[in-house]
This record gives sequence, C-alpha cells and structure tokens, in this order.
Amino acid sequence: MLECYPGIYEYTLHNPTSTGIAEIHIYLIPGGSDGRSLMIDAGFAGEQCLNDTLTVLDECKIATTGLDVFLTHEHHDHSGLASALYQRGARIFMNPEEESHHYTCLYHHQGKEAREEQLSVLYTVGVTPERTPELWRWYSAEVDAETGADPDEKRRSVFAISDFHFEPMYAGQIFHYGDFVFHAFGLRGHTAGQMGLYDEGHKVVFTADQVINHIAPIVSTSYEGEDLLSSYFESLRMIKRKFLGWTILPAHDGPVTDLSGQIEHIAVSYLDKLDIISRIVNESEKPLTVCETAFEAYGIRGVGDSRRFIFAKTVITKTFSCLEYLYQQGFVRKERRDGVLFWMRRAG
Repeated sequence: MLECYPGIYEYTLHNPTSTGIAEIHIYLIPGGSDGRSLMIDAGFAGEQCLNDTLTVLDECKIATTGLDVFLTHEHHDHSGLASALYQRGARIFMNPEEESHHYTCLYHHQGKEAREEQLSVLYTVGVTPERTPELWRWYSAEVDAETGADPDEKRRSVFAISDFHFEPMYAGQIFHYGDFVFHAFGLRGHTAGQMGLYDEGHKVVFTADQVINHIAPIVSTSYEGEDLLSSYFESLRMIKRKFLGWTILPAHDGPVTDLSGQIEHIAVSYLDKLDIISRIVNESEKPLTVCETAFEAYGIRGVGDSRRFIFAKTVITKTFSCLEYLYQQGFVRKERRDGVLFWMRRAG
C-alpha cells in the first residue's frame, strides 16, 4: 500500500483468473477515529482479493462497519467484493443507472432476467443459431453456466456480475471524509452510469475507467439509443476543461500526468475506428449486422477458444457504440428485420 496523495492510500488487487483485466487500484481515505472511511471501488470477487482487502483495512485500522464503498461503475473488476463487504457492515454507493440492463454482449447478471434479455440482445447484434452457430454456442454456454441450465458447464463467466445491495447516489452528491469534500459527477461513456469523485480544494479527481494512460478505454453498448460514444466525447472535453493540472487517479495504471495528450490519443483512436467501420458499411454490397461489421473491422475469423471469445464479445459491443454514433451523424443507416439489426450505406 502507498500514499499516492496526502491522505489518500492505494493498493492493488489482482485478477484471480488468467483472462481479462489483470489488476485494479483501490483507493482508501481513512476517516479517523471519529468519522467513516471511504473506499473507491471494490475490486475482483474471490477469496484472495477479499483477504487482501481485509488485511489492508486492518492495517489502516478501518472497520468494515465504518466503511463506505463508492462504486464508480458495476463492472466485475470494480464491484466484485461489494456483496462481501456489505455483509460485513459496509455501505455501498452506486448510480442506479448501472442497473439499467441485466445483460449485454459483454457483461451479465445472474438469473432468469439475464437469460431473457440475452436472446433479444444477441439477435440485435446478429448472433443467432442460424447466422453464427459457433458464437451462439459460446454465448449460450456462458449464461447457462450461471443459471444451472447446463449441468455440464460449471465454469463462471469472467464478466459475470454478482448481485449486491447498494444505496443510490447521484451527480452532485457530496461526501465528507477526513479533510476531503468529494463531489460525485457523471462519467457517462465507458458505461451508462459511471461516476467519479473530485475535491475542488485539493485538486484531486478519481476518473475510474474514463481516462487511463496509454489505452483507449472501451465504450460498449448492446442497446439502441444509449448514445454512449457521444457522451464519452463530451465527457472527455469536460475532463480536459475542468481537471487540467489536477492530480488524476484512474482505476488502472498510474496517475494521468499528460491529460491533454492522453485525451488526444483516445480521440484519435476512436476516430480511426469510426472511419474504418464507416468504410466497411458504406462499401458493402449488402446490409451488415453488428457482429459482421465487428469481425471485419477487427479481422476476426473464429472464436475457437475462451480468449478469442472474450475478444469477440468486447469488439462487438465497441462496434455497436461506433455504429450508433455513425448513425447519429448520418454516415450510415440501420433497419431491424426479425429482431436482427442491419446497418447499410447512407442514402445517396
């Protein structure tokens, strides 16, 4: 554990599986003997991560009954220990917009609702038993393993989200911990309800997965009309305008020291991908599904193992965001047929 800013401590949790995101930084602000303490995000699920977290809390003399956990968003690497900490007396805070869907092509909850939403979502992106039988089997096995529908499948999906109790919180809400006065603010883009915290007096801000060094964070959706990529671009402009020169603490990698350069890198990366996807759709002789467009844009030819399946899941949702953005801007058209969404060249 290290003190990454006076009064703010950081420790790292490691992914207990060999796939997906390798690690996440968890931030702690001790409240002192007369106040509650704050934890930002709750890391991966698993016994080792829980033991590591409880050890750190003990070292900081923080009781879970005096702990508030601010979940920036619901992804598995941020919310994995939320249920376990709640059961030990912690309070969990999260934007309820994160609970808008039980299933996306990338993340899913457990239970009947997720299974029902899965069918609609997969057809929307063009993953069907007839069109993509191999990919359909991978997706079906993933949720069947969670619901018990397939007794031969005992594995747990890397991107499964466990249910947990939380108190709703919203942009503008203020949190006092020690000498810090944190304001919650929206970071829509990476997810529909992602949120961050900033302290005006200390000029420190937690940006979750919105801005991370050296990468372009994924903006993914599986539903029409969410406009997440537009929201993401707007959020990046706000971050650059408001937080330039501040201490910027993301959930992964280290502090963002070149904010302008990193935002430019993200923008260029997405603009390049938008150009590629626009050309694929507009040069195609036939309407394309989200899945077909994603496989062409990223050179995917099959999903023969779990790593390639995870990559396919990721780029399908990212491609959907890009297609929705291109549609908003008038660069492509779309049409739904028998539950499947098709994308085609713009008119004229």
